Amino acid sequence: MIDQDRDAAFGRGLNSIPVRFCLMSMTLSGACALGLTYLLLYAMEGGPDWRIIGLAVLFTAALPAMVTYAAAHRLAGSIVALRKSADAIAAGDVNSPIDVECACEVGGLAKSFHKMVERLNANIRRMNALAHSDAVTGLPNRAAINHVLSLGAKRSDAPGDCFGALFFIDLDGFKSINDAFGHQIGDALLKAVSRRVAAEAFQRRFEELATCTTAFGELCDACPEDIVFARFAGDEFVALVPEVNEPSRIEEIARAIVASLEEPFEIKGQRIQVGASVGVARAPQDATNPHELLRLADIAMYAAKQRGKNNFVLFEPGLRATAVERNELEYELRKAIHSDALSLHFQPKVESAGLSLSGVEALLRWSHPIRGMVPPGKFIPIAEHAGLMPELGAAVLTLALRQCRAWVDQGKQIPIAVNVSPAQFDDPLFAPNLIALLTQHGVDPSLIEIEITETMVMTDFDAAAARVAALRDAGLRISVDDFGVGFSNLSQLAKLPVNFLKIDRSLTEAVSFDPKAQAIVRATINMAHALGHATIAEGIETDEQAAFLRLAGCDMMQGFLFARPMPAAEFERWFAAREDCGLEAQGIRSEKAASAA
Repeated sequence: MIDQDRDAAFGRGLNSIPVRFCLMSMTLSGACALGLTYLLLYAMEGGPDWRIIGLAVLFTAALPAMVTYAAAHRLAGSIVALRKSADAIAAGDVNSPIDVECACEVGGLAKSFHKMVERLNANIRRMNALAHSDAVTGLPNRAAINHVLSLGAKRSDAPGDCFGALFFIDLDGFKSINDAFGHQIGDALLKAVSRRVAAEAFQRRFEELATCTTAFGELCDACPEDIVFARFAGDEFVALVPEVNEPSRIEEIARAIVASLEEPFEIKGQRIQVGASVGVARAPQDATNPHELLRLADIAMYAAKQRGKNNFVLFEPGLRATAVERNELEYELRKAIHSDALSLHFQPKVESAGLSLSGVEALLRWSHPIRGMVPPGKFIPIAEHAGLMPELGAAVLTLALRQCRAWVDQGKQIPIAVNVSPAQFDDPLFAPNLIALLTQHGVDPSLIEIEITETMVMTDFDAAAARVAALRDAGLRISVDDFGVGFSNLSQLAKLPVNFLKIDRSLTEAVSFDPKAQAIVRATINMAHALGHATIAEGIETDEQAAFLRLAGCDMMQGFLFARPMPAAEFERWFAAREDCGLEAQGIRSEKAASAA
């Protein structure tokens, strides 16, 4: 309000340029008129003195012109100062001072110009903050850390400058947490992780971390002297620790990063556990190119994940071969998907009561022409990392529908269960595309069972429930896979129109010796039945497990005890032998074990 009052004073009353010029003109004209009158009267007393008259006329004409020129020159000086400030801003110098001291309209214009520059500076700071910092954690973002690393490449002639250890940190288990609890808690967890790692691993207050930006938020041109900690993407963080190259010191920092996340987090009333896999690359020992340095640190991080997660790996040349093989597998997997070179194996599911066949689960296999059989545990992570899961999932569905149609043509009505990935299920077109595929292959929807996980449902419950309802309305059957190991919201799961709950193998494996696992399985079976769902137990390998599950009321069982996954032709022989001789003739002792129990 005070500033508005001050601004209003500019150009008012005597501060107005027209008023000043008018008063100046009137004053000068009056003075000149009086002076001229006096001189003329004085000159006329002894007769006209033309010299005095000429001087008087000259003075009368020159004085207003001189005064007007002086006033205009001062006014022009203020305008020139404003123009110089505008030129400086146009050239990028937004800190150029505006030196105009005048209560006139030009002073008011200078005041408004100054406000505009302040607002421009604030907007520049805000835009730079958005461009170079992460909105969730407040850390520098990917663009900022890439710039910092590029400084080292530009100044590679200066030993030690911008060089050090680059730590690539990937959170273990973050995706399932984000899926289960939602993005708000996921974002809060990322923020909490960044603060804890800064404090416990780097021994820095968050505000003390180097950002490598100027007061205006512009990226700096000098190499950082302290740790730069940035959020790289998703659940990935990157930290550059300058001038640290000794393996012992690097290992100490990496251990501290992993250890800092050992204690669970309390996020909005939820107790959440998350870990970290850390890969480290050094500059200049491993690379000086920023993209290569990041790639090598990423390779080391991937190796840490493969070694059991919550671990760290310092890059070594041997890891390059692993990365090359991974890239080759990714390329070959793409070719296999597009050339229909993948196949399915089928594992039977049996009814607990009479051990009759209730269906099969389709499991993807990749027989490489040179490498031989590539385990799913090797190529599935590659597909996830490369974003191939939607294509891979579509290929599995096509193969399953093709096989189902072939069995129908042989007179066999064998239901097939197919796992779908989160990337598939999250696609809004998943349900209509699958229904179109069923029509295309002429398959009865009731012969197809879609397996989804708890975490997939919890990501966006309303959208998931709508997709499940659409699939059920089309006649497909739905099962919730890996039940008992996720972060279920039972009140929401009760609203899902699913057919089956599939008890995770980690629970079925433990029922032979763990009373707590037995209690959980019994409770799960009773709850499922109360909700109108049938239950399937997977991973059954012993008669004791089968006997317990039958007595507990489990509806269907699946596992190596009954049959391993097998190609379609082998399954057909297994099925024919079972029909001829009965399951008991194949060495399955489940009925006897159950009777003995």
